[in-house]
Amino acid sequence: MAKYQVNKPYLYDSEPFFNQYECLRSVWTKRSSIKLACEKFNIRKSVYYELEKRFINYGFSGLLFFSDNSKQYPDLEQLALLIRKSRPHISYTAIHRFAQAIPITKDATTPKLISKILQSHGHGISDMKVDLDFWGRIQRTLHLWAGLLKSPICERNVKNRKITFFLDQDIFHKRLELLRELFFNPKAGIKEVCFRYGISLPTYYRLKEDYNFYGLWGIFPAVSPGKQSISPELKTAILLERLQHPKWSPKTIIKKLDLKISRFAVHRLIKHWGLEDKNRDPVALDEYLLKERLAVNEDFKPLKSAFHRLAEETLLRTRRINRHFELICNKMKSRAFHICDPGPFLLAPFVNDLGVVQAFETHGPLKLRGKEISNLVLLNVFRIIAGYRRISHLSNNRDHSVALASGIGMYGSTSKYYEDTIDFEFAEIQKLRCDLVARAKELGLIEGLQIGFDFHFKQFYGAYSAEKQIGKGPDKAGNMVPGFRPHIAWDLANNVIINMAYFQGSTRAPRIVKQFCEQNIFPILDPLAVKELYIDSEYTKENDFLFYKEIAFKNGDIYICLRKNKQILKLITPALNSNDGWEIYDQNDELKSIQVKLPNTGLAMKIVILREKESSKKVRCFGTTRVNLPSKDILRKYRFRWLIENGIKDLVSSYFLDEIFGLDPIKVELEFYCVMVARLAYEYFLKELGGEYYNDVNGNKISLQKMRHLLFDKRVCTIEQDHQENLVLTILDWQKKGTIENEVSNMLLSLKEKEKNKVLWWNNRSVLLYAKNQYQL
Repeated sequence: MAKYQVNKPYLYDSEPFFNQYECLRSVWTKRSSIKLACEKFNIRKSVYYELEKRFINYGFSGLLFFSDNSKQYPDLEQLALLIRKSRPHISYTAIHRFAQAIPITKDATTPKLISKILQSHGHGISDMKVDLDFWGRIQRTLHLWAGLLKSPICERNVKNRKITFFLDQDIFHKRLELLRELFFNPKAGIKEVCFRYGISLPTYYRLKEDYNFYGLWGIFPAVSPGKQSISPELKTAILLERLQHPKWSPKTIIKKLDLKISRFAVHRLIKHWGLEDKNRDPVALDEYLLKERLAVNEDFKPLKSAFHRLAEETLLRTRRINRHFELICNKMKSRAFHICDPGPFLLAPFVNDLGVVQAFETHGPLKLRGKEISNLVLLNVFRIIAGYRRISHLSNNRDHSVALASGIGMYGSTSKYYEDTIDFEFAEIQKLRCDLVARAKELGLIEGLQIGFDFHFKQFYGAYSAEKQIGKGPDKAGNMVPGFRPHIAWDLANNVIINMAYFQGSTRAPRIVKQFCEQNIFPILDPLAVKELYIDSEYTKENDFLFYKEIAFKNGDIYICLRKNKQILKLITPALNSNDGWEIYDQNDELKSIQVKLPNTGLAMKIVILREKESSKKVRCFGTTRVNLPSKDILRKYRFRWLIENGIKDLVSSYFLDEIFGLDPIKVELEFYCVMVARLAYEYFLKELGGEYYNDVNGNKISLQKMRHLLFDKRVCTIEQDHQENLVLTILDWQKKGTIENEVSNMLLSLKEKEKNKVLWWNNRSVLLYAKNQYQL
């Protein structure tokens, strides 16, 4: 798959088309003769005259035309794609066997032709989703292009080349010229050039993005793929039954497969593929067409974190410690430095044990690897822990706790930080996130037995959100506003984040559920070990229930607040219209439960209907796949999902999740990763500290915001280096014994004995904490 990446896109000299077009353009704009132009661009005259002929007849679309004498087989192409979509893991040979059994394709099919068809649609050896999207778009563009060639443009002529070169009817030629002018004239204003060519700014931004990714094909819009009334899986099942039982009628097939479609639709499908003859010999293809294998691996092998791949000795030998940090440490041997934010130093050993450095050196951008052990992720993580809302706030503060804790000694510029983030890609950050979660799983911070899914909406307050392609989503008031919607998975048993991924504001749950699970859950957590899944009303879709219960988390049960869409209303309306079976739930509400089978998938579900006693108008519905659970227990169980709601609020208030600025999705995703590191490092700190801080009488944890007031910031402290090169923090405003200072001090000493109190980017120095009252004799 080729990508075209230039700031103001137009051309590469290595591509033959652009040389041909520039040759044609120089002749038609009267800049040179045909002979001189062909010599300049190294093009034969016969090629030029053929190009000119196409340009006159079909305009810019004709320049891309090539004669392909190979015969096309649209029925075979349609059948091969149908089978591949319904059985993604099927072999080319099995598709060939299927095509041989179909009357209208049996004479055309060959294994080589099947392979050629599938690869042209992105179903190659890797079978990556980006390839499917890319080549699918190219194929849809070809359909539009073929239609354009049927409508010739006859207003150009050789005698008036310069006058007829630009025509308003040839809109795709105008688009190419727009890109060309912006490329060759960097000082030209985009708005003025677009106005001159009659192209709107939103169209230009979409055109630029498409051209950067699809190349020349991006100039042509792709038709929408549309939706099919019958899924590929269902069509394949019907064809298999008809092949095996030629005498069966559509009604019999519907009854056998328990379908919810009309017999006329089945008959049309049978007629389309030429299977009307009932005297054919039966063909059983089940041995070639295995049922779809699930994406979940039965023999789960957890992802091994990079912490175990790169040894500390190797990193210390091949990477350098920051020079400014070493100079400051040498000065601390003779005198103590005053600081006011001890939090970053106290959490540094826990960030180190999460393997952030090892993950960065394994999965980070190649350009940023192999230099210093410290990196920009550490700086941002300790900025969050110290309570600075934005990276720009660091340079305005004279306290250098964040800089020392991250191993850089002194702050760089804000622009330097954002310049380094340019080198990241989505795939790299996704690997960093998964590695972090895998390490947290190894440390016992995450169990993954009870999981909650939810979105968080971060509003975008800038201008021109449509031109910048920032989708819209619902804010707290329910209004549709532009913004980003990170999708979050939460461990409800341990009350800690599992993963968080970036999505645009227009993203909705049914579109990304499978992708999110396959990329961020299945590589780390055993899906068969998940016992309970808690989701809110946005996930109310029958196919999603089937994915969760039958495909992804087979041994788990779903607990959901159901959205009252048409399907749910149809199921609960008989119960609402009847006054029988209602029981009192509390002073204001009454409940009633029903057991149903979802119409399309046959999935069994118990629905609890909760409504007000007086008005009977305010109705809420809760559902679960655990049908034997009492109704009141279902409602009590669903309260468990509020842990993720409160957890997201804590990410906003303590970790500044909503303080992320900028438009670049990769930069926003990197900030999300830093938030995850800070949250899991603090969770690790609380787990080691234990006691009332990790689990108080109400079962809650002390939030990072509260811990800042207790210990992490606005303290009178000194830091120095002892004879063993340990960094010693001394709190000078200590009040009394038995406080958190003593407990943290004892914890750090205990970790040092276990060789866990060390920080790689400090050259494996440890941190110790002492407390005294500087005014007490």
